[in-house]
Amino acid sequence: MGDEDIYAEEEVGGGDELEVGEQSSAIKELLPKILRWVAIIVVAVIFIVTVVFFTMRIMTQGTTTQSYAVQSPEYATEPEVMSWYALEEIRTRTADKNPSTVIIKAKLGYEWENADIQTDLIQRSEIIYDAMRQYLSSKTAAELTPQTEMQVKQEMKEKINRLISAGKIQEIVFMEYNIFQY
Repeated sequence: MGDEDIYAEEEVGGGDELEVGEQSSAIKELLPKILRWVAIIVVAVIFIVTVVFFTMRIMTQGTTTQSYAVQSPEYATEPEVMSWYALEEIRTRTADKNPSTVIIKAKLGYEWENADIQTDLIQRSEIIYDAMRQYLSSKTAAELTPQTEMQVKQEMKEKINRLISAGKIQEIVFMEYNIFQY
């Protein structure tokens, strides 16, 4: 083996060292770029989370915890089981200068299976019908709006209870409650 062989091995070995050196310098150049992008992404995520946090805090500031609405006593208890007496459709005109037509279909609720009240209602159905028709025709359309429906029912119930003697009407329900202006 001569000197040429030794130099040839060094050149071959030296060539390997250059390739490793080139790879390490490529990694040295690429590593800062990768770290920079990772840092940018981390900072961006932190920024976005911070913005969302403060935005949500501002938006919910001053609000109270949500709870269910308080139920009115009328709906808090289960309705009583009643027997019902259906009246014929009542059709009349209001007391307005330009009268409106009122059409009501009502049912009268009374104590469950109370035969005395049922008999009394059947015997006095024409008188009850006429009293309700007179009551409605004495009112104006403004007094018979859906906002005053509960008051109308209460006044009608009182009027009917004065007419019957076997008991009391506990409830009036309107199956139809229409006011037509012409």
